[in-house]
Formats: sequence, structure tokens, C-alpha cells
Amino acid sequence: GSEVTMLTGFTQPARRVVVRAGVLAIDAGRDVLGTGHLLAALAEVDSTCLPLEALDLTPFAVLAEVEERGETDRRQPDGELLADLGIDLDEVRRRAFDATSLRSDDPVLWRLRRSRALPLRLTLTGPLGILRLNGQSRKVIEVAATTAHRRGDRTHIGCEDLLWGLLADSSNESVRILHRLGVDLRRFWTDLERWHAAA
Repeated sequence: GSEVTMLTGFTQPARRVVVRAGVLAIDAGRDVLGTGHLLAALAEVDSTCLPLEALDLTPFAVLAEVEERGETDRRQPDGELLADLGIDLDEVRRRAFDATSLRSDDPVLWRLRRSRALPLRLTLTGPLGILRLNGQSRKVIEVAATTAHRRGDRTHIGCEDLLWGLLADSSNESVRILHRLGVDLRRFWTDLERWHAAA
């Protein structure tokens, strides 16, 4: 095939994080998945992630920062477009779930793919649309996979590995968001290193 499917290497919570980040980005009218939505999804889906739970970090605070100062490459969100036509997107999704018992954010319905022809291109594809991962979010996935591998676990990339990936590049959007929200990044990094040493 021309693509490599990647979500199969993630734990179930980590899959939910990646998919939820995609849903948040699509709902916000984005065609590209950045690290801000990954951070928001991590705070929402896995608030018990050891280094995160002490921060009292809410997905709403993260999303507010993403929308206020994040990337500007966005279109009008589908929900707003449909609302202009008198259609409630949440109601459409609820009825689809009632009819099929499948939720649009079910990780089973989503694929994270790397193109064999263009190995730097990662896309997240699901029932709500297709997103290209930007360079920073692609790096998060790659660092998370490398971190799990160093731990001796190639097939169980977890939420803490994703968090490690988010913090690995101090120039990415998620780190800037954490800084703006008053997170002590040095202490946060130390806590994460301690967790990894004990894992």
C-alpha cells in the first residue's frame, strides 16, 4: 500500500486523545491538526495522566488560548455553516449514533496514516473529515513513539508519551499555551521525567 497506518500502536486512551484532537480541530474549522488541540484533548480525555493531574488544566482554558492566539489558517466551522441553514450539527451526530450505534469520534473509525511516497506527511482521517498534521504535531507523534520504544514498548504508545512529545519542542504551540496559563514548565518537565524513570 501507499500508506502506513499508525494508530494501532497506541493505547486506547492515547487513540482517544488523537481522535478527540482531530474532532476539536475540525469543529474549529481547521484543516491542519496542531499541538494546541492535542494538548486540549489530552487534558480532556486523560485528566488522570500523572503529570497533568496536578496542574488543574482544563480543555476549555487550552482551547480558549488556541482560538485567541493560535494559527489563523481556519475556515468557518461546519457547525456554524450548518447553523446558518437551520441544522444542528450535534443533533445530526446524535441521530447518526442512535441509528448506527457508532459515534463519529470512535477511534475504530479513524486512521492515522503516513504516506510512503511522502514520509513527512501524516494525515488523520475519520468520518468528520481529513486533517494534515503540521510539522510540530507530527513531531509529537514521532517523539511519543520513540519514547515508548526506549521504554521497551513498541506497541503501547500512551498518553504520557504524547505529553512527552508535546514538551519536547519548546517552540511549539502547546508549550506556549502552558506558559501563558502559568504552568511551571521546569517543574512539569521534572515531574514527567520522574514518571518516565519509574515507568
